[in-house]
Amino acid sequence: MKIKNFLPQNLLGRTILIVIFPFIMFQLIILSYYYNSLWERTLHQLSRSVVQEINLVSQLINSKGYTDTEVALIEKSIELEVNLFEEKPYQQNEGHKKESIIFQTLRTELLNSFKEEIYIKDLSELDKVSVILEFDTSFMEFIFYKKRINTSRNHIFLGWQIISSLILIIISMLFLKNQIKPITNLARAAESFGKGQNIDDFKVSGAAEVRLASKEFLKMKDRIVKQIDQRSLMLAGVSHDLKTPLTRIRLQTESIKEDEIKQSLNDEVQHMNEMLNEYLEFSSTEQQMKGGNISPIEAILKIKNDINFKDKNIEVEVTEDTGSVVNANIFNRVIINLLNNSVLHADHIKVLIEINSQLILVSIHDNGPGIPDHEKESVFKPFYRIDKSRNQNRSNSGLGLSISKSLLSQINGSISLKDSFLGGLEVKIEIENK
Repeated sequence: MKIKNFLPQNLLGRTILIVIFPFIMFQLIILSYYYNSLWERTLHQLSRSVVQEINLVSQLINSKGYTDTEVALIEKSIELEVNLFEEKPYQQNEGHKKESIIFQTLRTELLNSFKEEIYIKDLSELDKVSVILEFDTSFMEFIFYKKRINTSRNHIFLGWQIISSLILIIISMLFLKNQIKPITNLARAAESFGKGQNIDDFKVSGAAEVRLASKEFLKMKDRIVKQIDQRSLMLAGVSHDLKTPLTRIRLQTESIKEDEIKQSLNDEVQHMNEMLNEYLEFSSTEQQMKGGNISPIEAILKIKNDINFKDKNIEVEVTEDTGSVVNANIFNRVIINLLNNSVLHADHIKVLIEINSQLILVSIHDNGPGIPDHEKESVFKPFYRIDKSRNQNRSNSGLGLSISKSLLSQINGSISLKDSFLGGLEVKIEIENK
């Protein structure tokens, strides 16, 4: 077992520990010094004062034989009750019980003045203390209030020490939380940007170092966005410009008399148009967050009943539904892309939907040829094609799964590929249910 396993893992917890641990140690040192030095010294002084009074009274009574009236006068003047006995009034039956530091101090001071056997009894019901001293032919009992050998200020000091410590700790935690908040916001902004989400609400705040890191992050974000925009604009421009010569080629093929050659050329032109459309679609994935929300179950049922999928063998099964909504544009586009890919290579498709309090799970199973395990990660790369799989179609640009993955990242979603129980491929979509 390592000590670091028991320490806080987050920055706020570690910062609080760094501040609070020395503070607590400092308080413990102060308390230790107070109780081991100042308090004990005060107890000895109080006990010594009482013992001196006991010594004085005992000497006066033993030497001059004071009457009861004179003893009563002494008691009243020094708040010390004195009782005389010819025999010991009680036995010391508390020997097995450890005395408190107050009585230990009193016994120490008594032993410095009296060599005889000393009996101390705590009269807790009266909040008093009884001390019996043995003399030559008699016993003398002295009763006085416990407050004379103890000080209540130690409790007040301890109380204020704890209260002030708690107040300072709370204030420190509030200040530390405000200092950690900008770092947390920066981490969340970086996470959101990494998922392709907008972070327009992120503001630079915090200490100078945190503000510097935030400004550099925003500069980096702007450079990355600019590069992505330039790439998308270039791809969109090239795709758009290529449509014009393809249209001219399509018109020129109409003049060809051989039907077989004309049809072959028209098919090639059609395939190229479809690929260009996919390129344009890939370059516009950042614009899909606009639009309303829809229930995932409702969206999939509408797509299933769409004219493009109505005649296909598609089953939809809902295993759990706690209710949720997703971005309609993104979710519809992802499901349509995946179903289009499945219907090209399979004749039986099953969609399983599970919506719980944490995740929206959509699994699309088919009985097609599937994808080899070593290719399941690579197919998410843009423009990637595999030789022997569901991407065999000539019009395929290798962007379908890439577009789906990019779109899902904008709504805190992910996509993965597995082998299906139907014999083909399982496409699993997970979206955070917020």
